Amino acid sequence: MSLKSKKKILWVHNFSNKAGAGGVWMFNQYEYLKDEVDLYYLDGMRNPIRFVQHVFRLRKLSERYELAHAQYGSANGFITSLMKCKRVLSLKGSDWYASPDSSFLHLIRVKLGMLLSKISMPRFHHIIVMSDAMKEQVLEKFPNAKVDTIVDPIDLGRFKPLEKAKKNEIKKVLFASVKIDNPIKRYPLAKKSFDILQQRMPNTELVTMSNIPHSEVNAFMNGMDVLILTSVYEGWPNVVKEMLACNKPFVSTKVSDLEAIAAKTKSCFTCDATPEALSNGLFMALNAEDEELRSLVTPFSMEKSLNRIRDIYHLYLESSS
Repeated sequence: MSLKSKKKILWVHNFSNKAGAGGVWMFNQYEYLKDEVDLYYLDGMRNPIRFVQHVFRLRKLSERYELAHAQYGSANGFITSLMKCKRVLSLKGSDWYASPDSSFLHLIRVKLGMLLSKISMPRFHHIIVMSDAMKEQVLEKFPNAKVDTIVDPIDLGRFKPLEKAKKNEIKKVLFASVKIDNPIKRYPLAKKSFDILQQRMPNTELVTMSNIPHSEVNAFMNGMDVLILTSVYEGWPNVVKEMLACNKPFVSTKVSDLEAIAAKTKSCFTCDATPEALSNGLFMALNAEDEELRSLVTPFSMEKSLNRIRDIYHLYLESSS
């Protein structure tokens, strides 16, 4: 962040921009908006002294920016809500939904993060959520809030179908997660579901995707036949958008808005969170005819999504001018 910047918008975030650290979606969007916004990185948030320093520094920066956009809830949203300029919050999912975890200390951090999200939300002028399902839940809790659903955009120029010489002889089922042991993603459930599928379809393989360079993800996904997603909750999963952009179907638990998406297709399915139901969904998806799925995510193009965010910005920038 340049101290001499004359930009009017400040993005406040806690993503380190290191491989596998999260926040890829934000940095991808920033590449398109870097002439309009500055970034402020909340580093060292578990240090109480750094926490307080960030509070005072951002309060001071409120005098130079007209609008601050918190790119996540929890402590990130709480600190941003204390700024004196106009404020926008993006909720991503793990800052709103309860997270299962075997670690007591992690569970305490998650509960505290959710509490900080809910404490700070009434102080935001506008809230952006990832799905219509999340929007309904937020409005039920905060009926006077201004809430819009804007799904994180996808780069449709990067994710697209590739020509294949022939279909896979071995049908490949993709499980994708930054960390395979993430309890929210429930890999053991995916594995049990696949094991049942393989008894019916021996010519299948479960493939995990983790830490593949972003430049290689499109080719990797084009080599898959179906995605399995077994999450406890999701905002709007990027991996589903990317697979659909490649004309690849998904089978998932009933999270986000995926049930409505699947209803528009003949090859995508949302299921109860049981191995039997998910296995049956995989069987039907792998035996369905190929269909055009890319159109389902064209409303989430980078240009369309960022223009909607700009519309929200302009509303508050104009009102403060």
